Amino acid sequence: MRGAGPDRVCVFPGRPGWIRDVVYLDDQVLDYLAVAAAANAWRDDGARYLLPADTYRIAAQAITALARAVPEDAGPGRVVLYALPAWKLEALWDVLLVLRRTVAGDPDTDVVRELLEDLGDHLFTPAHTVERFTADLERVVAVLMLDLPAVKVVATAVVLGEERDEAVVDAYRQITAAWTEAGVRH
Repeated sequence: MRGAGPDRVCVFPGRPGWIRDVVYLDDQVLDYLAVAAAANAWRDDGARYLLPADTYRIAAQAITALARAVPEDAGPGRVVLYALPAWKLEALWDVLLVLRRTVAGDPDTDVVRELLEDLGDHLFTPAHTVERFTADLERVVAVLMLDLPAVKVVATAVVLGEERDEAVVDAYRQITAAWTEAGVRH
């Protein structure tokens, strides 16, 4: 995903539950990975956490920014139009790839797995697993990466204030079906 290109226009659920449920990834998971990666880089062993500390920090900050973009009082059927800088999407994607490798048992990820398991056991009640962290980040990335023609239809309608058009309603249904398939509550 290097050189992700222009900013990505995203349409995501206007109800905050989909992102509020995973905002913990920011300061309770990704920030810890960033600190660990920075400490190891300082000791000249930065590759143990597979990504630079800044990549983890950028991904963490992106999740918080997404959460802030969703109004608390949005009703059902609402969407948020959001322009995500390509470099932030790239950071989220890179972190997701590390988490997927960790879940798959890649031997290069043993240190990442150990840290995530410790965090999951000590910061969360009930305990969270590496698989849960990965699944939660996958849902966020699935919403951001949704690339259906329907996204452009809805985005354009939001900008033009034509949300009630039948084609827009149909496009919205396609988007919500994709969100549901990705496990996103909307």
